Amino acid sequence: MHGTRRIKDLQRPYGAAAIPSWPPPWVPSYDGATVLPTGEDGMLTWVERMPNGPGLWLTMRLDGVARRGPLLWSGSPSLAELERVLRSQIGRVIRDIGWVEIEAEPIPDEKPVAEIARSGPPRST
Repeated sequence: MHGTRRIKDLQRPYGAAAIPSWPPPWVPSYDGATVLPTGEDGMLTWVERMPNGPGLWLTMRLDGVARRGPLLWSGSPSLAELERVLRSQIGRVIRDIGWVEIEAEPIPDEKPVAEIARSGPPRST
């Protein structure tokens, strides 16, 4: 079944529950900024794959101060597809990006992020 879903509807497992993935939890900065960003404040300025992880690092700016946040989700879309879509959204407000629709089916031959996170090096016996 093909369809679309909004970025703001992405979820990830947290124990037996599912929690929202969007917006990412922005890492606080201790740079003297007086404005603490809420989840959807700011403008997306950068998207990159986690070098040793299963998701994406996003960077946003609010009042001239950069904040980073990890984006992790379970199921579709694939890592490559969400990275492509989010890169096309650079320069837009985080709140608006949540409403962007993406394909709900993963790209063939690419594992969803949650599967990548669970697969690791083989255990030694």
